[in-house]
Parts: sequence; structure tokens; C-alpha cells
Amino acid sequence: MNKIKFILTMTLFLCIGTAMAQRRVTGRVYSEVDGPVIMANVVERDANDRIVEAAVTDMNGNFSMVIKSPKDFLVVSYVGYKTVKIPIGNKTKFDIKMVDEMVIDEVVIKAKPKVKSNGLTIPMKEVSVATQTMNMDDVEGLSFASADEALQGKIAGLDIISNSGNLGAGTSMRMRGVSTINGSAEPLIVVDGNIFDLPADVSATDFDDLDNEEQFATLLSVNPEDIKEIKVLKDAAATAIWGAQGANGVIEINTRRGARGKTKVDFSYRFTGSWSPEGLDMLDGDGYTMMLKESYFNPKQSSATSNMVELNYDQSRPVYYHNFNKNTDWVDAVNQFGQTHNYYVTLSGGGEKANFRISGGYDHQTGTIIKQTLDRFSTRMVLDYFVSDRITFRSNFALTYTDNHRNWDGDKTTTILDRAYKAMPNMSIYEYDERGMLTGDYYKMLPTTDSKTSTPDGYSSYYLSDMKNNGNPVAMANLAFNNQSTYRINPQFNIEYKLLSKDDSGHQLNLNAEVYMDIYNESVNAYYPSTLTTDSWTAGVNKTFNSEYKSLAFTNREKLIYTPKIYNRDWFVTMMGQFELTTGNGRSQSLSKNGVPSGIESSASDAWVTSLSSGTSQWRSMAYLGTVHASYKDSRYSLDLTVRRDGSTKFGAGNKWGTFPGISGRWNISDEPFFRPLNKVISLLSFRPGWGRVGRAPGNEYLMYNKYGNFGVYGSGNNTITAIRPENLRLTDIKWETTDSWNLGFNLNLFEDLLQFDLNVYDKTTSDLLMEKVGIPGHTGYSELAWKNVGSLRNRGWELYVNTGKLFKKGKFSMTASFNIAQNINTITEMDNTVLESMNGEFSYNNAEYLKRIQIGNAVGSIYGFKYKGVYRYDYDHSGYTEESYNTYGENTAAAAAERGENATCPVARDENGNILYDSKGNPLHMYYNYGGTNYEFQGGDVIYEDINHDGQINELDIVYLGNSNPKFNGGFGLNFYYGDWTLKLSFNFRVGNKIVNMTRLNNESMRNNNNQSSAVAWRWRKNGDITEIPRALNAGIGASYNALGNSRYVENGDYLRFQYFQLTYNVPAKYLKSIGLRSLRVSASGNNLLCFTKYTGVDPEVSYGSWGVCTDNSKTPRAKSFTLSLNVGF
Repeated sequence: MNKIKFILTMTLFLCIGTAMAQRRVTGRVYSEVDGPVIMANVVERDANDRIVEAAVTDMNGNFSMVIKSPKDFLVVSYVGYKTVKIPIGNKTKFDIKMVDEMVIDEVVIKAKPKVKSNGLTIPMKEVSVATQTMNMDDVEGLSFASADEALQGKIAGLDIISNSGNLGAGTSMRMRGVSTINGSAEPLIVVDGNIFDLPADVSATDFDDLDNEEQFATLLSVNPEDIKEIKVLKDAAATAIWGAQGANGVIEINTRRGARGKTKVDFSYRFTGSWSPEGLDMLDGDGYTMMLKESYFNPKQSSATSNMVELNYDQSRPVYYHNFNKNTDWVDAVNQFGQTHNYYVTLSGGGEKANFRISGGYDHQTGTIIKQTLDRFSTRMVLDYFVSDRITFRSNFALTYTDNHRNWDGDKTTTILDRAYKAMPNMSIYEYDERGMLTGDYYKMLPTTDSKTSTPDGYSSYYLSDMKNNGNPVAMANLAFNNQSTYRINPQFNIEYKLLSKDDSGHQLNLNAEVYMDIYNESVNAYYPSTLTTDSWTAGVNKTFNSEYKSLAFTNREKLIYTPKIYNRDWFVTMMGQFELTTGNGRSQSLSKNGVPSGIESSASDAWVTSLSSGTSQWRSMAYLGTVHASYKDSRYSLDLTVRRDGSTKFGAGNKWGTFPGISGRWNISDEPFFRPLNKVISLLSFRPGWGRVGRAPGNEYLMYNKYGNFGVYGSGNNTITAIRPENLRLTDIKWETTDSWNLGFNLNLFEDLLQFDLNVYDKTTSDLLMEKVGIPGHTGYSELAWKNVGSLRNRGWELYVNTGKLFKKGKFSMTASFNIAQNINTITEMDNTVLESMNGEFSYNNAEYLKRIQIGNAVGSIYGFKYKGVYRYDYDHSGYTEESYNTYGENTAAAAAERGENATCPVARDENGNILYDSKGNPLHMYYNYGGTNYEFQGGDVIYEDINHDGQINELDIVYLGNSNPKFNGGFGLNFYYGDWTLKLSFNFRVGNKIVNMTRLNNESMRNNNNQSSAVAWRWRKNGDITEIPRALNAGIGASYNALGNSRYVENGDYLRFQYFQLTYNVPAKYLKSIGLRSLRVSASGNNLLCFTKYTGVDPEVSYGSWGVCTDNSKTPRAKSFTLSLNVGF
């Protein structure tokens, strides 16, 4: 019994002790930014870090729990916040503040920042190749349709030009000059490690028609909001890892991924209003009528305009009178205020096992030209799943859909704006009946009469057929279309497996296997209704066109990265081996029809088929890549070696494989012991030499085979058989185009990296240049070769990039600056004789043509034409250099003007000393154009072309070099100002030394056809003695006119300094957002392309490269001016 009592007593005391030890504690878990933290884990851990008790917080962040021992710890954790560990002690109430995981205390970071270079992750101080990176956060809130627009003026050596102001037109990019003569000179686009170019069938360009601005912009398929950073690889040592595709430089785009932390929702909206810059000042209806009548009268004193009812304002013919008595500003009529609405939302977060990011964007744009709209929907889903500490699975799924409603461009080169410049300003937009009442329809010109002497009712004048074909630009924009829709799907799956050590404590061998698919569909639908023309049904009305293209490319890539554990800490070595296989298939079809029933806009209906085609394509490529990186003495010396071997189905046996090596090194001189006394001033000084070889393949597959097609029919009656023949010559010996490049790089950082300089000097030579459609002698049975290796060219230059840290820090104020400038010199060093003969052909003697010429020693993009010297003040009869002339006209002669020291030009031949040449009878020799051929005698008021060889005639022997379209210098600079939560950013870009053929100005001052002309022609030559730079009006429909030959007057300097944008941003402090449940709030306003300082007389000096690299301004839609308002909200 006593034992029982003793046991009960001891049990009672034990329970009392336990009850006294176990007590209830309460508390609140919160964040200063987000308020109460809901569902936070609150656990009691003992001295051995074992969990004893646990609880979670409620909706108000409160918790309550019974603890086991006051000697234990409370550990509070939640995704996205730092874990808090506090001793329990005697406290019963806790107030626990959580801090965002991304907020760190000030620490001294000794770890070396690392970046990816040549496929390997290495310390930044060991990068030996020429690269430059732009963080897209720097341009957040600005309005860019695609990433290439954001790069303009930011990257040294990368020249970017807008193709036009039309929606979806994209840009032209050149990295370190032009490395090819008629292939694509665009840099390779790489997104998340995968090539992102369009399939060859779609991206193939007619290099004789590069002025066509309606090309699909590849980067429209990547939403700029999804991009984290853009890295530009410049020299061959950097691009050698891309082998046969890296000859023109590489633009690597890395998209955003999720990060560990609580789930975040971000939403942004941007509104952009845009308008076209002021264009040419054109003639009004009255001025146009006077000019046109004069242009018809001058050649042969013709009275043709007396029969042009459209110019005579005859009220007795009311239909013509009411429709042709206006002063229509067609350019203003086709312009509008454009609007862009960008919506973008992301959901991101992650935990210990996975990170994710999901984004969606929708853009709706209306262009500055009427009836242009572009809709784009994009989504990207990114997942990083950490299966274990050795295995990581990653996926990236992207989808982009675009719907581009474009204006009709039947001949592929004439835009609505170009038609507006040409249209008759006295013509009405809308139709009037004979009573002068609007009919509700757009006006369209009547069929052209066959009579030169009269214009019966119901017809247009004989000589105005070109105006009838030009059409009504407003009606054409509203009723016709050329729509393009695309969608692109890019699934990417990747698995990483750490085969050996999981960190640098041992030997590391990591396997990375990746599968990537590129699914691309494009559809084009065009329609031109009968309501736009008065042509007969048999002439082809209600035109439709449809084309479809679909492709699927599959890339499989495996890589092994080995990093040995080297116990000598002076050394670091890492290396990679990679295998890559790409297969792709595409199919296309197109259908054109005329006579589709009115009201039906589809090619699917029954109608007259005018063309029909279909085709299939396939491509295969294989590559092996090896790269090694080594450094010595704590990054003081670094060496990189790269070798890539590419195989392609585009070449015959013996040439299928190309080898592309690269080698580069880096010496950080500032890390040498002897340099330490200077480290306070010079924080970094390094030297980076490098050499590499990259290449290019032709644009077509299976060139080593014959392609057969139908060729006639043999037999007669029912006994016939279709013959076939080879359509091409087999190209078994064609080789890879290769580019060898040297690069010498220098890095200089001053005052603890406050000022940073990056200088690169390069010299690259492209050999075995590939040229498409090379002419060959006709006795072979063929007119051309599909491709041929034809020569070599050289690019030399330098580029400088300067960046700063925060300058002039005072209180809340600071600023940063950046600047870049580059120069490239391009030279053709060798060229096949057959190319020189075919390209440097005979001069055509036509107006508005500049000679295309390849000349060894000159650059690609060179311009050749006549030298403009003014306008003849007097005609031949008013020369005054014969007794009869002087006696007849006296003081109103060239001779009398010469005596007065005035302009004394007249069309007489002179020798190299300026002396007049006389014939055997003592009469001055007349100046001729193409004597023995055209035999045109120049007259007073005609353009003076310089007679280079002084033979008394203007012909091809007087054509000279007029300049080059490649800039001598290009670059940009920017200034950022910070004050508290306010930021002001300014950005500029410039080009210097390039020439532009201003064909718009030439065509609008030539007065040789019925097109409307600029108001400058009001100062045209009208009579002997007039001093002007504008020649007389001569319509080529009546007589000869050679006042618009390709000449130096219209080859203008394209120099400009553009104020790209300013942006003012305000970040609302977090303390004001807590009460309304927001994590972040940012508002900004920007002005884009508001100012451009230039002497170029065209609308905009930013003109894209045309045929053979010549920049030609053909009334393209100019780049718009705009403003943007942006709102970014984080939840």
C-alpha cells in the first residue's frame, strides 16, 4: 500500500511539473510591407533541432500554441521571407516581424560575379571575348514592339535601322558592317539558347527588292516584357559556338524565369499615342494643274492638255467638274493619330521544390496610316522543378499569335503613302454626281479612252492612265487589304543531372539534355474589290490572294560540362562538349484568283484561277561543339578555346562539314603585383586578344541534286507525253562562306569602377562569298547558277563603350551616363569576273536609276551616278557665242551674263579648262545626251550633268562614285537622373557619314509624269535667264525628258542625331501601399522620337538598307513620333 501511495505521489508531482513546464504562448507574425502573414509555419525546436510542437498563423497573422520547454526555440518560416529563429525563455507573447527574402543586410561580397560565356559559367573577370549586355529593366515602361527596337543606339558596333513606320515592319541590323553581298546580313537571333530565325522558306528575301518594307519582323514573336536581358556577341571568338550561323554576329535573348518566394502578381498597362512627322509640302489642285499643263506644252508645244477634261474645270461637263475641282491633301487624308494599348500580367513565385512564372500579354495597335492594325497575343509559361539536389527539370513554353491588317500593296513596293504623294490633288476622295451631290461612294477614275485628241463622257483622258492605275489611296486603304496572321509555338524541355559532385568541393560532371520545337504557321489573305476600279470584268477585278505556310523544326541537344577539382587554387578549368541535331519540314501553298463574286473576299469561292502553287521543304543540320576555359592566378590570366563542326544538307560530298574554331585570352594587368600602387585610380585594366572563324551556308537545300520540271509535250492528238528536264545545274563544289576575324579588346575601369571603358579593334575577312543567282553563259543551257562562291570582302573598325556608376551623389540626387561609338570600313577585295560582268552591266539610260556596281576597292552599298551641276540658265540659241545669237538676244544671253560675272550656263560643250568647243563652222558644239543613241540635245532649263571626260556628251563614261550608304560612325548616348523615388532617363542615337538616295524627292521634283509634285517645283525654270535649281517641266508622255537621271543632287547626307526618348518615372514608396494591399506601384511618362537633328531633306533620315546595301528612300511610311503613359502594379 505504501508503495502505491509513493507511486501516486510521484506521478502527481511529475504532472504538476510538466504542467508548469508546458505553457501556452501567443503571438503575431507580420511584414511591414505586406501586413499580417497568413499560414506562416510556427514550430518549437529543441536543442537537437527536432520539431516538438507546431502551429500556423490565422487570417490576422496570429498564432497560439503550447510549448514543451522554455529552453527551446520558436522558428517562424514562410515562402518568400527569411526564416526567424528566437529563444522562448519566459516570454508568453511574441511580436515577430518577417523580412523579404530578397532584402539583404549590407555585407562585403567576396564571391566573384559569374556570367555565361561560350556556353560555360565563368567569373566575369575572365570573359575574353567581345560582348555587351543590356538589361531590359533599364527600358521598362517604354513602348517597343520588339526587342531590336530597344537595342537601337545601345550596343557599340550594332547598327539598327527601322524598316518603316508600318506596323510589324521590324528593323534592319548590321553587326560590324556587311559580311555578305546579297545574303542576309542580319545577326543570328537566339532565344534561351535556341536559334529563333524564321524558316528558310519564309525568311528568304529577294535581294533585288529589299525596298519592300512589308516583311515579317522575327522578333515580334517575343514579347519584350518577357525578356530579362539581351547579350550581343560581336567577335568570331564569341560567335564560334554558333559556327555556320554566327558570321553576322549573334543576339542572345534570355527570358525571365521564376524565383523562390511568395507568389507575386504584376500587371502593367501602357498607352501610346503616335503620329507621323510632317512630310513633303505638295502642290494643291491649282498648282498641280498649272504644272501639268506646262509639262505637256514644253517638249513640243503640245496642246494635249486642252483635251484633258480633268484639268479644264469645264462646268458644261458636270461629272468631271465636280470630281476634279478640289484641293485634296491626300497625304493628310491617309494619315491618322495612331494608338497602342499594351496589357501584360505575370504570376510568379516558388518554393524549395519549384519556381514558376506565367505571363500573358495582349497588344492592340493602330498605325499612323489609316486601316493598319496589329494585334498580338503572347504567353509564356516557365517552370524550374528541383527533383533532387542532383536533378533539375526545366520547361519553357511560349506561344505568340499576331494578326496584322496591312494595306494593299499589289506590286509589293508601292505603299498607301506613296500613292497619296502621287495622287492628283484636284481629284475628290468621294464621288459626286452630275448635280454636285455626293453619291456615298469613293471616287474612282473612269476607263481610259483610246483617243489622244478627245475625251468622251464615261472615260478618262488618254494621257492619265498612270493616275487611273494609282487609284484612290483612301478608298484603297479602306476597301482593299493584305492581311497577315502568324502563330508560333516554342516548347522547350531541359533536364540537368549532376553526375559527380554537387558543388565545387569535388569533380563536377553535369549532363544537360534539351529538346526544343519550333512550330510556325503563317497565313496571308489579300483582296482587291471591283469597287476600286472601272476596269472591265475580263481585265481582272475582285482579285484575291491566299498563301499558307507551315513548318515544324525539332532540335535535340546534349551537353556535358566537366569542371575538375584542382587542389592548386591558382588554376581553374572547365570544359564542355555538345552535340546538336536539327530536323525540319515545311509545306506551302498559294492561290490567286480574279473575278470572285462581289461581297466574297475569300479565294475559296469559284473564280478564275490566275496562279496556283504548292511545295514542300525539309532541312537537316548537325553540329559538334567543344569549348575549354582555363584561368590562372585568381583570374589574372584566362584562355578560351572553341571548336564547332557543322554539317548541312546544303552541300555536296566533300563539303558537307565545316570547321569553325575560336581562341581568345585575357590578361588582367591590374591584378599584377607591380600594378597595385595604381589600383586606387585604375581598378581594372585588361587586354583581350582573340581570333575566330565562322561561316555561312546558302539559303537553299540539296543544291547538289538536279530538280526536274515539266518541259513541253511530245506527240500529237491522243498520243502525247509530257517531257521533263532538269531545271538547274548540280552544285557539287560549292563551299562554306567563311569569315576570319581578329579582335583586340581593352577594358579600363577607373575610381573603383565609377568610369568603365570597353574598347575593341577588329579586322575580319570574309572569303568564298556566297552569291545567289549568278549569271552564266547561255551555251550551258542555263542562264544562272543558284549559288556560287564569288569573292571576298574585308571589314575593319573599332568600337568604344563607356559606362559610369552613380555620379555627383548629393543627398537624394545622383546620375549615370553611357556612351558608345563605332566605325566600320568595308572593302570588296576580290570578285569573280562573271559577277563583275553581270552586275556591272550596261547603263540603261533611263530616268530615276542609279547604277548598281561592284567595284574592287570600294564598299558594298556604293552609289554611282552623274554629278549634278545645276540648271542651264539659257538655251543654245541664247548662248550669245555667235554673232547671230548675240545680235538677236543681246543682254539676255549667256555671253552677256558671263561678262557681268553672273551665272552663264548654257548647253554648249567645253574642254577641261572650261573653254568652249567649236565645230568647223565656228559654232559652239551642242551638249548631247548619249550621242549616237538617244541623241537628245540639252536645252535651257534642263539639268546640267558634269561632262567628266569633256567629250561634249553625257553618257555612261560620265558616271562616277557618289558615296556609300554605310555610316562612317554610329552610336548613341544616354543620361539617367535619380532623385529619391523619381527617375528621368534621356537617350540619343546618331549616324554620321552615310549617303541616302532620296528617290522621293527625285520623283516629286522631276515633273516627267502625271504624279503630283512637291511645292518646290513652283520655283522651276520657265524662261531664259531664270536662275533656279529646279529644271523645266517636261512630261515624258509627250517628248523626251532626261532631267531625272540618277545624279548627285538626290544623293544626300544621312547624318542625324535623334532624341530617342525621355522617360520620367515615379516609384510610389512601399509605406503608402500597405493600406491598399499593393506591393509596388510605378507610373511613368515618356516621349519618343520627338526630335531629329539632320540636314536630310526627306521626312526621316532613318532609311533601311536596300538592294546591294544602297539606302533608298521611296516614300516609305516614316517612323512615328509618340508619347507613352505607363502603369505598373504589383500585388
